Amino acid sequence: MPKHLAPARALATFVLSVFLLLTLTSCHQSKIDFVNEIEQKDQLFQSCQPLRQPAEIQQKKTGDHLAILKKFNQNPDEFARGIIKKERHYLFDAVVDPEVTIRVGKLGDGGKWICNPQRLGEKPIVYSIGVGEDISFDTDMAGLFGAQVFMFDPNPSVAKNFPVKDEGYECGAGRLFYQAVGLGPVSSEKGKEWDLVIAGQHCQAKSLADLAASLHHATVDILKIDVEGGEYAALHQILSSGTLNQLGVKMILVEFHFWQDELFKDFLTLINSLTEQDYLIYRKEFNATNIKCAEYAFVHESFLN
Repeated sequence: MPKHLAPARALATFVLSVFLLLTLTSCHQSKIDFVNEIEQKDQLFQSCQPLRQPAEIQQKKTGDHLAILKKFNQNPDEFARGIIKKERHYLFDAVVDPEVTIRVGKLGDGGKWICNPQRLGEKPIVYSIGVGEDISFDTDMAGLFGAQVFMFDPNPSVAKNFPVKDEGYECGAGRLFYQAVGLGPVSSEKGKEWDLVIAGQHCQAKSLADLAASLHHATVDILKIDVEGGEYAALHQILSSGTLNQLGVKMILVEFHFWQDELFKDFLTLINSLTEQDYLIYRKEFNATNIKCAEYAFVHESFLN
């Protein structure tokens, strides 16, 4: 558990009791008893003072987050099974409030939320992994903030739209670069971790550390990942290898896909690992066209101060 979250541990214990008593059980009650619920809440809140200060409210939000993860860590399998599908996206919400947030890119699927862009400095480095049919986030990061955006997508249908151009593409004060490379590992299946096949073609995949090393980047400011389910294996490797800390990544923007039930436990594990490495959610956005997908934006605690 990060040291800076220690003050919230006591509150997390209290919140956990509320969470277990009401959140996980009330949705399954066959009979609604509002009077009893009010009485239970009254007992729980008798010893609490109303929240007035921003720090108190932040502590409450952090405590809620830690309470969920504490329960998950007690029995991951049982916890994952206990959250019904329609409530999975509601389980975690924004934990911290940056000074400024802005949506970059188009209004539909493809746009992303970034925070405190005024602190990025000149020519921030952005890794945009997964291009698909939309580069509005990439062009706007370059044009609005002068970012050096490195786009990675090995899909042959994407590669055909990017003629080889080592010097990249100028876009306002920024510049765009493209490589037909995927982020790996692409699978958690033993022996197939790096087997990336798209449209019947074997495609190259590299770890985040190898991508940065190949470009001689000591730091990466923003890491965007939208790889249609491949985020799980890749993020597990990124987190376990310490690459985020080595590169000083400030923000991680991920679209999580819940196509399969077993991925939900993976999702919970990743949220837990990100929290342990001081990355907290500052924005969440549902995919309006596919409820099995949701955008999560994480910021490192150090970038908020």
